[in-house]
Amino acid sequence: MERYTPLIWAIARGHRLSTADCEDVSQTTWMRVIQHLGKLRDPEKLSQWIAVSARRESLKHIEKSGRSVPVGDSPAFDRPEPSENHPEEVALAKERDNEVLLAYCALSSKCQALLGLLVTDPPMSYDEISATLGMPRGSLGPIRSRCLAHLGKLLQRETERSEQAAELFNAITRSGLRTFALEQHR
Repeated sequence: MERYTPLIWAIARGHRLSTADCEDVSQTTWMRVIQHLGKLRDPEKLSQWIAVSARRESLKHIEKSGRSVPVGDSPAFDRPEPSENHPEEVALAKERDNEVLLAYCALSSKCQALLGLLVTDPPMSYDEISATLGMPRGSLGPIRSRCLAHLGKLLQRETERSEQAAELFNAITRSGLRTFALEQHR
């Protein structure tokens, strides 16, 4: 709940709901999660499922509240399409970015320094990076490749941990602990 409640709130706020309405959407979304937990086929997509559910609950709440939507050709009501992603996409991207950052922090300081300098804005030349790090210019490419390979392995381990968590999640939902959890929340 701690992990996905901000996602639900971001979606509800994206629909311009009040704080009280956001609370209602959050509670209803969590109720739907609990009701359909056993039916979830792919636990790795739980965050996407929660996002869709929160969006639907937000729209239902707007319908129930009787909000009116102006119709007609009045330019006063025209709003440009937002160029930003949906709130749930932003939250999921932030989660992905955090995973990459954690993997990056697990790299050696040499790899962190090299990869950090390779993505500076404005970009640095290999000669500048070589001088900054005190490394031969010809070794930068091979070291970069090894660092990126190591970063990929760290991210793969994180994916495997997520898959193990998903398997544990499935085992828990099948064993009936879901009922236990429901009773604890009452």
